[in-house]
Amino acid sequence: MEKTKTPILDLITKELTEFTQPIKILDSWEFSQKDTIEQAILYTNSKFVDGDIDELNFKRYFYNITKYSCGATTKAIDVDTKDIMFLTSAGGNPLKTWFIERDIKNWMKVKNFGSILNKICRDLPIYGSVVLKAIKGNCYFVDLRNFVCEQNADSLDYSNYIIEQNYYTPSEFKKTGNKNGWDKDEMDKMLKLFASSKEQYIRVFERYGEVENEDGLSDYKMVIVADIPQDVKNNPNVKYTITNDILLADKLVPRHPYFEIHINKISGRWLGVGVPEQVSENQIRINEVSNEQVRSSKWSTLRLFWSRDPGQNRNLLTSAEDGEVLQSEDEIKQVDMVDRNLAYYQEETAKWEGNAQRTTFTTDIMLGERTPAGTPLGSAQLSTAQAMSYFDQMREDLGLALKVFLFDYIIPQAEKNLSKEHILRIAGEDLEQLNELILNTNIHKKFFEYVENQTKNRGVSKLPSPEFMELLKTVEEERISRQKEQQMFVPTDWYKDAKYEIEIEITGESKDARIVSANLFAALQAMGTDPTLLQDPIKRKVFGKYLELGGININDFSVTKQEIPTAPTKGAGGGVSAQTNIGGPQMTNINQTI
Repeated sequence: MEKTKTPILDLITKELTEFTQPIKILDSWEFSQKDTIEQAILYTNSKFVDGDIDELNFKRYFYNITKYSCGATTKAIDVDTKDIMFLTSAGGNPLKTWFIERDIKNWMKVKNFGSILNKICRDLPIYGSVVLKAIKGNCYFVDLRNFVCEQNADSLDYSNYIIEQNYYTPSEFKKTGNKNGWDKDEMDKMLKLFASSKEQYIRVFERYGEVENEDGLSDYKMVIVADIPQDVKNNPNVKYTITNDILLADKLVPRHPYFEIHINKISGRWLGVGVPEQVSENQIRINEVSNEQVRSSKWSTLRLFWSRDPGQNRNLLTSAEDGEVLQSEDEIKQVDMVDRNLAYYQEETAKWEGNAQRTTFTTDIMLGERTPAGTPLGSAQLSTAQAMSYFDQMREDLGLALKVFLFDYIIPQAEKNLSKEHILRIAGEDLEQLNELILNTNIHKKFFEYVENQTKNRGVSKLPSPEFMELLKTVEEERISRQKEQQMFVPTDWYKDAKYEIEIEITGESKDARIVSANLFAALQAMGTDPTLLQDPIKRKVFGKYLELGGININDFSVTKQEIPTAPTKGAGGGVSAQTNIGGPQMTNINQTI
């Protein structure tokens, strides 16, 4: 007797079945999220939706215009960790912002966050949407082939259900279940069923959504169900059917753990519009034209002959010999097999390929190819600027989404880890800024130590001579410049009162390197003419706006001299000397403020 399924399993089965049915965006436009995602994967990998063999059993060839458009879009919207800028909020400490930016970016490097950004930029043009799952500060990409939600939902927060499918081997199933606290009795039951089957995987459905409770009210729950798919590799129909009723977990949760990013979002559907969907008509037509030309070329390579002589019943290509004299009552003529449609094929291919490039703004310039001969430089620059403005808007949408993702999922976990006592290593360009600050701080400290010693030993306050200070500066500068890195000791909870905002630089990729170089040189001249540009608050603000328009961040030039962490300095012999607290006027010894 078959075991009766619980209501939640019936609900999941109903939702999975609903997902396989297309929805209507308009009366004449049906949309299937499942089919769209599968088509995007196939087109990106040069595969036909209905197979590579046509109805006449001929091999079909795929002329891919989708992949390079996806690649060009990826390059245009690319975001790196260097584009993430930390800005001090009102009432915040600019120096703490400077240090926490370096600390969090180091943490991102350890967590390999750069590769996550790269994958986001690669997958967005293909699918139009990317879903990340954040668990305890770690990010996981959700395979959209195994992701189910309401197709017409505006966002995941408004979807009545979210279901993720995962496939596990028995060892992975046990490891994941023990880690997440699944019901052990139900896990054992699932493993016994798997042992008696001939299948390859255990499938787990993870559902988030409201479920009616015994009081008739709705609770938002995470429900985890397991079953064994029947030959899932060769039978796609079982993908959205539950065959067992093993309930592993059922608990209340505040919300789902998924974060979504979209490009080219349109009303009436959850999934964004990716490049393969945008150029699908172009891709279909170009493939038709290309395969027509292939079939035509097969005929044009044949050598056929005709004659009215009934005695010439043989294949001249295989039975005739070199120099042989053919006897025939009527002349033997070659059949004209020349293909006269080559110009048509070329024109048709160019037309549809050009239309695809205009649709996705991936013109020859965006692909790194030369412009047609005779194109004026101004026209080429204008074309590039117009194309980049389209991608800049897309990149801005991506940047806004990433800001939310960083603040809601990444930064809280990073701050939790960085609130502990640790060492921050500074190297590269940042080292120059820090070394300048340390140099000035040490000079101030030596200055006051000299005055204090003079007062203590001689009873007279005496200031050091300019020659002495210049010598001291030279010695300190030489000692500090020998170090390839600085190791800053960050005390517990030093970032606790840090106030900052995050901005994503979206225009850097569209700036010409020559223009940025010219702007840097102009900025250097301006600072040489007026050294107060970086100190005077009003001038600094105006100067910062000027640099920002040129793709330059003013924070790359200086660090505000306020409190900084303790710096363990390296001795000349390679060892590490005792920690020295960096202090001075306007600076506070951190160890005394904790």
